Amino acid sequence: MVFDKIAILSPGNMGAAVGAQLGASGYDVLTCLAGRSDYTKRKAEEAGFRDVPSLDGLVNEAELVLSILDPGKAVLIAEHVAEAMARTGARPTYADCNATSPATAKQLQGLIEGAGGKFIDVGIIGGAPTRRDNFPNFCTSGADAGLLDELDGKGVKIRYIGPEVGQGSAIKICNGAYNKGAFALYTTVMLAAEHYGFADFLRERLPNSHAGTVERLDEAIIRLPTLSERYVGEMEQIAETFASIGLPANIHQGAAELFELLSASPLASQRRDEIDPERTSADTLAQLVEQLGRNS
Repeated sequence: MVFDKIAILSPGNMGAAVGAQLGASGYDVLTCLAGRSDYTKRKAEEAGFRDVPSLDGLVNEAELVLSILDPGKAVLIAEHVAEAMARTGARPTYADCNATSPATAKQLQGLIEGAGGKFIDVGIIGGAPTRRDNFPNFCTSGADAGLLDELDGKGVKIRYIGPEVGQGSAIKICNGAYNKGAFALYTTVMLAAEHYGFADFLRERLPNSHAGTVERLDEAIIRLPTLSERYVGEMEQIAETFASIGLPANIHQGAAELFELLSASPLASQRRDEIDPERTSADTLAQLVEQLGRNS
């Protein structure tokens, strides 16, 4: 193996699951839990991570750093890692696996390569790996992308996209633009329908023209308040990407604004494992519309 010790920043839902799979494949999986929440610490412990007390120590030990976190924090964590590399003289390979724009990926590349490390641009397509048949695709790009090939089948599927940093990010951007953009559009429509009192009628009517799609979107409403804060940064990165190539940015900028609104709801304080299994999408809409009424 090229890599023996792999650091993951940070062990959230995706990061913890990827780390658990890599650990089961024989890698020494590291993280730094200084200042992290009890929830994150529990996820890391359950996944078998080894906690390194400081970021300097983590960077000094790891041969590979996987950044898997809120895209809004991708630049900040890369800056911190680059500073740790400068202090320690360590030169790990750094793979940014976040939903960032190609322009942001190039910014991250400059930070890491400026500190002497190798940079790989990764777009993750798919959910957290819990078993072999649902491993996510790690879509890699950049001159050093081939270094991640050894991880194929070890919790992830490696899919080489191209030689340019930004290509891996772009595939994640386009995938998220469709999926989460659809969540935002449907939720906005249904919140308006709930406000005017005909959400039930619309929920029955829409499947006639969008069979299969509406059911999935309706189910997603239950989880959206919990996930929305993380989605804001991704929508902003999508808007930036589209604007940079002459496409309208306001569609996904609007989606970012919706997710900001949802993140202010009391429902957003719940983690995914705390969501009431009895709460329906109709219940969720009613609570959100009530909150909107109090804010207006």
